[in-house]
Amino acid sequence: MTEIPVSGRIVVGVDGSDAGTAALVWAVGQAETSGADLEVVTVWTYDAMLDDASVNRTLAEARRAHVHELEKLVTAVTKEHAGVPAQCSAPTGDPAEVLVDLAKDATMLVVGSHGKGKLREVLAGSVSSACLRHATCPVAVIPPPARTPDSPLGKQLAELVAGKP
Repeated sequence: MTEIPVSGRIVVGVDGSDAGTAALVWAVGQAETSGADLEVVTVWTYDAMLDDASVNRTLAEARRAHVHELEKLVTAVTKEHAGVPAQCSAPTGDPAEVLVDLAKDATMLVVGSHGKGKLREVLAGSVSSACLRHATCPVAVIPPPARTPDSPLGKQLAELVAGKP
């Protein structure tokens, strides 16, 4: 049996939205196929008014809360993909700027097409658009499963949400 050589690192931005989860699922499949490492990132702002994890927490505590939530999601998505190494991080800052910077030497950057929350709905696609314009590596923009319910990705996401393997 021939081993697939490791071909770099895939950075995936996850924000808790359906499109962000779809981006993670798609990136896991790409990492498994290519042998690439996976760097899963949630970018956030320390602000008790806009970020629930920041309420009554220090910066370090809020970061741990974000990483913990991200690790739970990554564990659920990768449980059938044991060969995919995934590293999780939760840096603060502007999402597009942080993701583009982290992906400077990556094989690929993967993001969802729309973010989470009312403010982000108004700015729908602003992070993915900025990543497309400024990243120095290929960028994959993945839509939420509602836009592709009958696709293999949509079906896999529906099973994930339903708690099926």
